[in-house]
Amino acid sequence: MSIFNSKMIVLYFAYGLAFFTMALVIAFQVRKNSSFVLAKPIWMLAGFGLFQACAEWVKVTKLLNMYGIDLLSITALHLADVLTIGISFLFLFLFGVHLVVDSLKKHPYLKFVPLFIGLGWTAKFIVLDFMLFPGDSFKIWAARSTAWARYLMAFPGAVLVSTGLLLQLPELRKLDLKSAYYNCQGAAFAFAAYGFFSGLVTFPVDFWPGSVLNTESFWRSTGLPVQIFRASFGLLMAFTVIKTVNIFNVEQQKRLEEAERLRVLMAERDRFSRDLHDGIIQSIYGAGLIIDASQAMLDKGEWEKACGHLADAKTKLNQTIAQLRDYIRDLQKGHETRGHLKQILQRLIHEFHKFSMIPIDFVDKLAMDPVLSPEQGKHVYHLIQEALFNVVKHARATRAGIIVEEGQNQEIRVQVSDNGTGFDLEQWQAAGSEAHKGLVNMMFRAQQIGGRLAIETNIGQGTKITLAFRADGRQG
Repeated sequence: MSIFNSKMIVLYFAYGLAFFTMALVIAFQVRKNSSFVLAKPIWMLAGFGLFQACAEWVKVTKLLNMYGIDLLSITALHLADVLTIGISFLFLFLFGVHLVVDSLKKHPYLKFVPLFIGLGWTAKFIVLDFMLFPGDSFKIWAARSTAWARYLMAFPGAVLVSTGLLLQLPELRKLDLKSAYYNCQGAAFAFAAYGFFSGLVTFPVDFWPGSVLNTESFWRSTGLPVQIFRASFGLLMAFTVIKTVNIFNVEQQKRLEEAERLRVLMAERDRFSRDLHDGIIQSIYGAGLIIDASQAMLDKGEWEKACGHLADAKTKLNQTIAQLRDYIRDLQKGHETRGHLKQILQRLIHEFHKFSMIPIDFVDKLAMDPVLSPEQGKHVYHLIQEALFNVVKHARATRAGIIVEEGQNQEIRVQVSDNGTGFDLEQWQAAGSEAHKGLVNMMFRAQQIGGRLAIETNIGQGTKITLAFRADGRQG
């Protein structure tokens, strides 16, 4: 085996490996729902890479055949060479046309042109010249058929791909994808050069331009085989394409980041809605109840008592304004949500008595006073506050009670009960979260402190709401 042929075997093998790698990288890219124009037709470029790799490896087999390594018959090798080259160039042509048409969003019917040309080439050189009316020399047939495949499909396909890639540059610049921008430029240049060396320089044939511009005349003019230039620009093409299609990974990462941003935004919106409902709205509602109670006292002539309640209502509204400012600054550090559990419950009972005449019994069965963390205190405060407001707003109760006691496994149980109208729990569960947003918020708050919320109720039998959780702080 001559040194030249051995080098050509290595060159063809490496050339084919580059295209095969490009095809694999494209095939495994995540392109689902991509907004890039490249995403939809790029599978055709993978087809080009795969069949071009096969074509180069067939050439390796043909060179080995010259030295007695008969892996396939020479006829089968010529046919495989022509078919793989023709199919690969058809995929390249298809990709170029689809890329340009999709980028310009004009003349979609042009997408069928490569198929008609490919069918015409197949009918002429495979069906007629090879199958029905074969000539005397397979070598001449192979040279003519591959020459026409290069002229009709490889050259226009490479030029169109280069043009289509250049059309992607404005979008890449707009998205500030600098690496993809420069790699796309490099790929456009590589395809343009590939179009010349692989699309116009053919084996010598008996018709123009192959009779003038061919592999032999190129060698005489440059002193180098055209295969070196094809391989060089093929490697550059594969490298820049692989780097360019990384935009799909970048796009996927940006989508994940956007999804995470939206998730955080939705969670923050839900938190704000929940705190607004359980904090500010309940405070305003409580102030309204105090004013209603003051109105009743004024009607009875209890002026001093009414003035005291109105002062309480004013204080509560001022606290609500301050709390709203805290929400705007995302502080939410009200003093009522800190400290000992019993202090929080006593504060809630005291506030309850300001706007409701319903007697409330407080039963303390705890030997110690649990210390709650600020986060626990906030959730426990708003949860019990919501339960007490529900007694006033919905239950039509004449009596209510709070029991705090030790549960199992060092848990603390806080139970709020009333003798009111109750409600249909199954109907509420079927209605979904919009039916009683307050109860949904209560269940969420219980989960946030690692606790459980149990609701026992029936129509006409009152309601019991039990919170079970473990205190974060020490026992006081």
